[in-house]
Amino acid sequence: MTEKKDELGHGLTSRHLTMISIGGVIGVGMFLGSGATVSLAGPGVILAYALGGGIMMLVMLALAEMSVANPVPGSFRVYAAEALGPYIGYIVGWTYWLSWVVVMSAEIVAASTYMSYWFPRQYGWIFGIVFSLVMTGVNLRSVESFGEIEFWLSFIKVVAIVLFIIIGGGLILGLFGQPIGSTNYLQHGGFFPKGITGLLLSMVMVMVGYGGTEVIGVAAGETKNPKKDVPKAINGIVVRTLVLYVGSIAVLVGVIPWTNIGLQGSPFVLVFDRIGIPAAGFIMNLVVISAALSGMNSGLYTSSRMLYSLAQSGFTPHVLKKVNPRTKVPTYAVLASTFFLYVGVAVYYISPESAFLYITGISAFGFMFIWSIISLTHIFYRPILLARANGELDFSMPGYPYTSWIAVVLLSGVLITLWFIPEQRIGIFSGLGWLALISGYYFLSGKSRVKFGYRGELRHAEFASFLGGYPIRRKNPRE
Repeated sequence: MTEKKDELGHGLTSRHLTMISIGGVIGVGMFLGSGATVSLAGPGVILAYALGGGIMMLVMLALAEMSVANPVPGSFRVYAAEALGPYIGYIVGWTYWLSWVVVMSAEIVAASTYMSYWFPRQYGWIFGIVFSLVMTGVNLRSVESFGEIEFWLSFIKVVAIVLFIIIGGGLILGLFGQPIGSTNYLQHGGFFPKGITGLLLSMVMVMVGYGGTEVIGVAAGETKNPKKDVPKAINGIVVRTLVLYVGSIAVLVGVIPWTNIGLQGSPFVLVFDRIGIPAAGFIMNLVVISAALSGMNSGLYTSSRMLYSLAQSGFTPHVLKKVNPRTKVPTYAVLASTFFLYVGVAVYYISPESAFLYITGISAFGFMFIWSIISLTHIFYRPILLARANGELDFSMPGYPYTSWIAVVLLSGVLITLWFIPEQRIGIFSGLGWLALISGYYFLSGKSRVKFGYRGELRHAEFASFLGGYPIRRKNPRE
């Protein structure tokens, strides 16, 4: 009775899933922070985004397989706990929650800051509170309402990026005057002005940019038909994200010399201004604000569901798993994440520069750490899923287990490169410090004695067979 009472709703469709994931990926950084990656690699950043998209595809296919077979609240946190042990599931859940709390704090501060385009800057904190209250209200309604609002907020971003690609491509080809051609790709030091080193270093920022696509796994537990909707949405998000990211970056470095990107304001505004679109700044300010609100909306949804999942396993107070019987939303988990959102906003306004360094560092470490665990989990989780499904899965990732091992190795390499970027080195210290903090609490508070379920006993038996992916069939003790 308790499980039914505290069960989440199932009102999301593949249309919602796709846009929720896009909302998590494309935030303010896409429109205003693209200069950081370009400055590291020059035009070669196009290849970096393509490689990053390949890694994203491997991770998302692995997540799709697990989500279709077991669409539960908490998603990859639950899978990690079952396949790798409760401790791993615990640190995955808390690290993912923290990553989204800090990111959505950044998004809400950005949205309130850009309101200074129309209002005096000293009123920014008021807009920050208003936006936070509005997004909290959205997340306290039914999941269908959340999905619909996120769909339209993300739709605005997608339209803006598509227009940018079309207009920028027209400038390069000469549809709007003198053609730019390949000039900006090959001049100013060539296509790889910073060499392979620059390309590798840019991968950190690229992977952070792709962070958020895994939201689709968290939302799978609230979909109407996960077996149909999740694979469809995963395939759609991979293609759409690659087109939007790689396409917009390719146009960006083709229209504006890479040495000038980030020095003259938002590159999107510069391109729209170049062909004489009236009120380009006004329009893009609206787009950027909607992008920030969309990122914050996705972050609040995701972080609240992760708290709810942690509560189900006994890692957070019991009250956080209570679900409103009318809306089927974990009300207290939403409000708890919202509280820490205000803490993040306060820290931002007190010390914006220091907070930004720590927040971007934690999010960079956090998302890549989570993606690495997702891929590693998949390697050990498939035998469990096969045993549960009598050897047949509705959706399988091709190339198992090698494709997931490739993803683990590549993501580990990207994590290591954090050390070689002075501005991001703080991410390693912040991330490791966070892992040490929550690990200490886990073992000292007695949380390590929390029992996750029967599947932990399967792990050692499967260890010898995971390289070949051979299923071990065992009867479920619950049957």
